Amino acid sequence: MKYIAYNITIALLRLVALLPKHALYLLSDFLSFILYRIAGYRKEVTATNMRNAFPDLGEQELRKMQKKFYRHLADVVTENAVIQFYPRRRLEQMFSFTNPELVDHYYTRGRHIILVTAHYNNWEWASPLSYTFRHLVVGVYKPLKNPHFDRAFRKARTRFGAAVVPMARIGRALFEYKEKGVLTLTGMVGDQRPMRKQVRYWTDFLNQKTAVFTGSEKLAKKFNAVVIFMKVRRVERGRYTATFQLITDTPAATAPFEITEQHTRILEDLILEEPANWLWSHNRWKISYERWLELQSANLL
Repeated sequence: MKYIAYNITIALLRLVALLPKHALYLLSDFLSFILYRIAGYRKEVTATNMRNAFPDLGEQELRKMQKKFYRHLADVVTENAVIQFYPRRRLEQMFSFTNPELVDHYYTRGRHIILVTAHYNNWEWASPLSYTFRHLVVGVYKPLKNPHFDRAFRKARTRFGAAVVPMARIGRALFEYKEKGVLTLTGMVGDQRPMRKQVRYWTDFLNQKTAVFTGSEKLAKKFNAVVIFMKVRRVERGRYTATFQLITDTPAATAPFEITEQHTRILEDLILEEPANWLWSHNRWKISYERWLELQSANLL
């Protein structure tokens, strides 16, 4: 049954991928209406997150931001559903890099890179990294439960030569690449919510105490990797640019959580540029700082 559902889904997506740009985004507008007006997809989570992040905004302004977010979310879902069927020449028109020389600089110096990004604009459009840079691009991912969709996911992200590695194996995989002399550029989503037992660092982020994922810093120090943040900005619907910002090329010299704090501050500034383009439907603050302290004091973590 799962195999049949997979084949039907892929066939439909192939047809959608043939649509011209204006038709594709008409479909996205319809999906936005479904998500916001009909299904009410995570509306309460989204509204609460926005209200806490921007306590000075009135309800009318927050509703306006929420509507813009659902339009953005629909664009991301629609784009990611069909990007796997687009040829390289079309992707090159849709995603470009403003300063690729920064990454090239560290390749010539034999350095591994941890590339930190976030759920901002379209974070899935990483395929151009694979054919733009000489590093082996390594994507860290969480395997899907449906084996057919998981295989399709991996195929879509490796078709230009990238590798995908489950989060649980990333440390071992990077060690193996290093032993083989393969320079890697490893993409890490820095704003994901850490598991309760994995929380190591809290900071003020968008006006609230926030547990921050520290995996990027841990890997950078373990492999002496350069840490770069990739800022993805939308130029127009279906067209993005990425700008690289160096965080550090001497990770061992940084203080504990300094790297984590820096990429969190970069992300916060980026979100404030265009707030609706972040993933507000993610339950980022599922556990509060106060509740975490209670669990910790009761030895439940």
